Amino acid sequence: MSIWLVGLGVAAAVGVLAVVTRDENFRIDRSVRIKSKAGTIFAVLRDFRQFEHWSPWEKHDPQMQKTFEGETGATGSYYHWSGNKQVGEGTMTLLDSQENEGVDLRLEFYRPFASQATVRWSVAPAGDGSQVVTWTMKGKHPNLMAKAAAPMVNSMLGKNFDEGLARLKAHCEKSA
Repeated sequence: MSIWLVGLGVAAAVGVLAVVTRDENFRIDRSVRIKSKAGTIFAVLRDFRQFEHWSPWEKHDPQMQKTFEGETGATGSYYHWSGNKQVGEGTMTLLDSQENEGVDLRLEFYRPFASQATVRWSVAPAGDGSQVVTWTMKGKHPNLMAKAAAPMVNSMLGKNFDEGLARLKAHCEKSA
């Protein structure tokens, strides 16, 4: 019995050590190829009002409250949402955009937990008339609990990004 307890204690210590030493930085990248002009895709990416057409989270709360401020595509414009526990509350602020190349955002979550990250949606020619769109999110885990949950959260967000990019592809190819 005592060998089991020692083994359990060692396993717990190794688990805690793994979490404590885990890098506090995270990065999630997903890409998709879209048969559309860069300008068409870029226009969708920089317009927060079009996010509802391809966001993987909109379906989780059709009653979500949304606020848009600033000129479409302008630095400092933002999209604020507040919804149920699945979508929480947060703000996306446009930091910079490069015509037909990419959009840089600051993402702030207020609930269900506070965190901040940067997001980049980039558009690059694929050489066959289509474009490769990449969704990247970078940030720091705000605490040990977030570091412990990182593998699960990264996997879940990666799936959300894949779904969002598939929806973006369908939306942009329909518009092409």
